[in-house]
Amino acid sequence: MFQFYHDLSFHSRIIMEETVKQMIRESLEKRIYGLDRIDNILTNDELISRWLTCIMALGYNQNEIEAAAQDIFEMQAYFSNNSIEDVRARVCQSQVRFGEEIAAFMRYVEMRDSDSDEAIELAVAEELEFVEEGDFIP
Repeated sequence: MFQFYHDLSFHSRIIMEETVKQMIRESLEKRIYGLDRIDNILTNDELISRWLTCIMALGYNQNEIEAAAQDIFEMQAYFSNNSIEDVRARVCQSQVRFGEEIAAFMRYVEMRDSDSDEAIELAVAEELEFVEEGDFIP
């Protein structure tokens, strides 16, 4: 019985994290609304995925740049030729640009073990409510 409950709880946690990631993705899309391609190499969707990775790493590491950069660097070491300096710069830039999204993900991390999914969604939405459409500055 315990294993079944544990598996169900784990599955529920994964679904909640995906929900939070989607809320943050929508917030990032709202920020870049109306802008054409922001980067010469990456599409806007690829940029959003990169930003989301930085936001999550910062959220899991209590907004500490070095720990977040190290996590991302270790995860991507086999797939990318980015240096730790490149990753750190991306994390720093994300920290400056996406404070609301980082705060939202940190709220999720704080609440995920003790609060209901509804409470988590409400808290995340509250953190994101002041993001304005088209407020991204490249």
